[in-house]
Amino acid sequence: MDVSGVDSSWFEEQASAEVLDREQCLLVLSGLTDAGRVSEALSGGQQLLEAFTEQSRIDDAICVLSWLASHSGSQEDVVDRLKRVFGRDKNAMKLIEPAGFGSSLPIATCFERLVHLRKMRAGALCYNATWGFGLIEEVDYFYAELEIDFEQKGEHTLAFSYAAEALELLDDDHILAVKHADPEGLAERIKKEPGEVVRLALQSYGNMSVGLLTDRLVPSIVPESGWKKFWDGARKALKEDASIEIPRKRSEMIELREGMAYDDSWFDQLAAERDIGRLFERFKEVLERGLDTTTEAAQRVLSERLAFVIGGAPNSRPEWKAEGFIYARLMNVEPVGLDVDAILHALIESDLEGMLDRLPSRQLETLLAILFESDKEALVIRLKRVVPKVSHPVLNEIMAGLIRHGAEEVARELMATALGRRKASASMLLWCQRSTKQVKAWKLISKSDLAFRIQEVLEKDLSGALLRAQNQLREKFQQQEWLHDVMDEMSEQQRRDFMRRINEGQGWEVLDRKSVLAKVLRKFPELQDIVTPAGSAPPKKEIPLTSSRSYRERQAQLEKLMKVDIPENSKEIEVARSYGDLRENAEFKYAKERQGLLMAQGAQLAEDLERVKPSDFEDVPTAHVSVGTGVRLLDGAGTEQVYFILGAWDQDDALHILSSETRLATALLGAHAGDEVEAPEGRMTVTEVLSLSSEVKAWIRA
Repeated sequence: MDVSGVDSSWFEEQASAEVLDREQCLLVLSGLTDAGRVSEALSGGQQLLEAFTEQSRIDDAICVLSWLASHSGSQEDVVDRLKRVFGRDKNAMKLIEPAGFGSSLPIATCFERLVHLRKMRAGALCYNATWGFGLIEEVDYFYAELEIDFEQKGEHTLAFSYAAEALELLDDDHILAVKHADPEGLAERIKKEPGEVVRLALQSYGNMSVGLLTDRLVPSIVPESGWKKFWDGARKALKEDASIEIPRKRSEMIELREGMAYDDSWFDQLAAERDIGRLFERFKEVLERGLDTTTEAAQRVLSERLAFVIGGAPNSRPEWKAEGFIYARLMNVEPVGLDVDAILHALIESDLEGMLDRLPSRQLETLLAILFESDKEALVIRLKRVVPKVSHPVLNEIMAGLIRHGAEEVARELMATALGRRKASASMLLWCQRSTKQVKAWKLISKSDLAFRIQEVLEKDLSGALLRAQNQLREKFQQQEWLHDVMDEMSEQQRRDFMRRINEGQGWEVLDRKSVLAKVLRKFPELQDIVTPAGSAPPKKEIPLTSSRSYRERQAQLEKLMKVDIPENSKEIEVARSYGDLRENAEFKYAKERQGLLMAQGAQLAEDLERVKPSDFEDVPTAHVSVGTGVRLLDGAGTEQVYFILGAWDQDDALHILSSETRLATALLGAHAGDEVEAPEGRMTVTEVLSLSSEVKAWIRA
């Protein structure tokens, strides 16, 4: 700030002025300090403080004293100065200690609390995060407390010290104050002007996410049953409003930008934007709100900003360059001053796999169209290399793109070759499993053969995008209808081979394997001998045990899933549905996919809880190693180890607790003291069978 014209006469004018511009005063004092005129600032501030104290202008004096206190003096000096400022005002004196003066709080915080407390008067409207909206009925300076009538609690007493930090005072135009003054009028606005109600909420609380907006308005302002209709109406009303930006994701902020309008001035502001992420948001806004991009100003700004993104994005972020071309195509704008063909060719030859995986799936169709038009031959060569590595959503778009752009035979050959050589990735197999019409038209593979290929890929150690595809394929085996359908197409010998691989193959959790086997046997009981070979004892329906602790944990998981996760997901689906076109709505697709996963998890947890029995493993005999006992082992090097074998879901490395389903536990079960067993780590001798230790028993009961 320019303070060259500030001298002693300026301070004299402020001291005698009827109204002090407090913000301007603090700027001048700080400006003098920044300019090296510290002594002038301190003496001028002291001059103002004395004048305001003499005139009993308490709040002006507090303003100046807060600045002086941050630049000179101890807290004790500040308290003495405050007492002089308050003079004979005993009520004001009562606020010094609750504001925090004399405590460990920063001096600036104490002044903020003091100013806040001085604004608390009978009849003032307020808000507390716990008890909601309230009306201050009485300020009791004798007991240093407030009497407040809270909407959610009724009459309640708050100490000044707590009110200073936990009570928000509301202006008359705050949405809660509007509801208090005119509830019928606000209810009418909710019905007829939902967009304006959202604006009022943003003006009241500041920018916030959709989720937080929902929490703020439901049910205090909008009833829960009417939220969807209200929000749909608000989004529609605000679509053409440049001053409010509503994001796609619930976690992102709704922004209120007062004074903005979608005209040439909006594009002029866009011309000054240098942040690539913000530019993408603005381009998205152009498309979503259907702005007119045919004007001279719009074409000039968009063309230049797109060139800035495409030309300025680092080579390490090819997806930014690609996204620039995508928005150029969607907005029908040509970036200026670029060698477009060279840049597009470089994108094809760059990390194409990573670029495609990092872009939103809804943008891939447009990008592939641009790349096909630019250099189809080079793109096809590169796509052949990346197809086995990409995620399933990207693979979907690549296959569709090849078909759309006259390369269907390439797509068919890619898939047929991979299947024929047993080299198809998890994503490719998932594509085959979901694209049954195309698979049949191309005569790629039968349903039964595909099921065998899926079995093979389930046994591989995958990560990243391929792991996600592998998990989606594994979920198919938990769908009884699908299992029975593919096995119906198999010959008797194929069914036996298929069942045997489920029973013996790697890549299955014990309980998952048992669940799949049970589903198969419901329709094909003749395959029971694969699970229980001929000559063995008649199958017993053994009920797996687990500790009561682990059983309760699984119950809690199921309860959280059913009462929290699935209801929250349902809300996410409804909100995502409100964003529009479901075909291009990534949030809706993600929410629906997550719904499928949550429902599958819930069904699996419920099935597990029915199949497994809880136990506290009390008084288990120690004649031999069994579930519920400990075991002391001696290995070939003479090292002693102690383990405690509990149930299927139990594991704790610190207490040496083993699940009964682990390979070591399986090798030890049934052994007696003195027996040698072949453990995964080598031969070991059982030296003693133990009862459970007190620590393990406490762990079970916890």
